[in-house]
Amino acid sequence: MFNYIQTIKNTMEIKIWADFACPYSYMGETQLMDIIEKQGLSDSVKIRFLSYQLDPNAPAVPVETMTQHFMDGHKFTAEETEHLMERITKMAARLGLDYKLATTQVCSTFDAHRLMEYAQATVSQETFVKLNFALFHANFIENLRLSDHSVLLSIAEKCGLDSASVKDMLDSDMYGVQVKSEEKEVDERKDFDLIPFMVFNDETVLQGVISPGAMKKALTS
Repeated sequence: MFNYIQTIKNTMEIKIWADFACPYSYMGETQLMDIIEKQGLSDSVKIRFLSYQLDPNAPAVPVETMTQHFMDGHKFTAEETEHLMERITKMAARLGLDYKLATTQVCSTFDAHRLMEYAQATVSQETFVKLNFALFHANFIENLRLSDHSVLLSIAEKCGLDSASVKDMLDSDMYGVQVKSEEKEVDERKDFDLIPFMVFNDETVLQGVISPGAMKKALTS
């Protein structure tokens, strides 16, 4: 069997542009971390989560669900929307993710991204990776509102972040400029098309729906 552990470089840096409102981002990152763990590469990989909002104008207070969003915003028929939701939900289930996609609330993820920026600047990779997936879980499985500071604070506390510091950060405008800067950076790339957008050691680019084989190859290239 090909030995991925022996062939990976001493340190692999992976930059990931994604959004907590993107069901494919959750699946892609789950698949990637599963491969890294199964191949015993956790100590050899440095992860950097970068911000990208699918809809920077999404409201802080949700006015529609994902189902309504596709029917109204994307002009899908009820039948087309149902089929899409079923297809994405089945894809997620194969990764062990129990999506409640149809009832996921569409709202701003700006503050969730600010929280992730804060975490990456202040806590260990193990902790901020845990936070990253907790935010996805809250959105797609618990259907919580990621624009709600009380929701974000609760998630951060459960992941081991200092509640007082997190509250101070959320009540300020900290990391807002950084979020927008990272979005602009990837938007200006000629090779950018879809999220999740993963860059391995500033060389290999994978994006959108990514196969496990492509991820394994990128980890050893």
